[in-house]
Amino acid sequence: CDRAGVLTDSYALVKAGRMSPESLMMLLASYKNEDSYIVWQGLSDVLGGLDTVMSDDEKMSANFKKFAKVFLLHLMESVGWEKTDSDGHLTTLLRGMMIGLLSTFCHDDPAVVAEARARFQAFLEDANDVESLPSDMRTPVFKIILKNGGEEEYSQVLAYFDTATDNAERKHVLGSLGSATDPSLKIRTMEWSTSGAIKLQDFFYPMGSVGRSSREGREISWQYFKDNFDKISAMVGKGSSSLMDACIVSCVGSFCSTEKADDIEAFFAEHPLPRSARKISQTTENIRTNAKFLDMLKASDLESDSFWESL
Repeated sequence: CDRAGVLTDSYALVKAGRMSPESLMMLLASYKNEDSYIVWQGLSDVLGGLDTVMSDDEKMSANFKKFAKVFLLHLMESVGWEKTDSDGHLTTLLRGMMIGLLSTFCHDDPAVVAEARARFQAFLEDANDVESLPSDMRTPVFKIILKNGGEEEYSQVLAYFDTATDNAERKHVLGSLGSATDPSLKIRTMEWSTSGAIKLQDFFYPMGSVGRSSREGREISWQYFKDNFDKISAMVGKGSSSLMDACIVSCVGSFCSTEKADDIEAFFAEHPLPRSARKISQTTENIRTNAKFLDMLKASDLESDSFWESL
């Protein structure tokens, strides 16, 4: 689809310094009424990429989330949460994508929270009720509930890990627990990931749910990795190097500063992991690229409230 190509190409040009960030945001603003799944695939990638980078700048991040929220709430009005008889395959896919994005950009919207709570309550009453909470909605709904809840909601989501009938269902828990806003619950999630309660091939998923949850979350996940390096190394042992690679990316992959890239490199210089050297290098290179991109955004009008108000 041409509209998707224009957007993703423009995003690449901005990252390369060949198009202004202001032009990209004005282009993005023209997609507010978009309802094509193909175009939303591109929109989702761009919104997600910008969200990760801007999360290191509190003011810009707040303005961007407010901007993105308008897109998602408009799409929610158009597509809705409930499937209909007239839905085509792409509409079903779009709805699943939309709810995932709602958990990132609209988790504080009263209508979104109310809908998520109603569906979560039905799930608590009957976890097999896939009409109220279909499988493709579970991870984002869990995230919305956790972002608006506390100890009780955390325990409710965690409890499903032990009662879920298959690993696909358990992954909804693994991928969402770190969304709890309380730092102590994020730390508890990290501790749970290395407790032995999770299969070795899956232990990095909850780490990623913490590391990708917020600016604070990635600080917690990286600190936990450093503090528990020997334990994690022993867990992975002589298993596939891809496990340690996934663990490293889950804990540090969302950083966007050269200082953190330096810190990561210094740590692994003292604690070498030869089999993961390439992944560590790729990860720190990506962090430096994102840091450079953030500096570019900070030097633009995106630092100004008035720019966002003009969109």
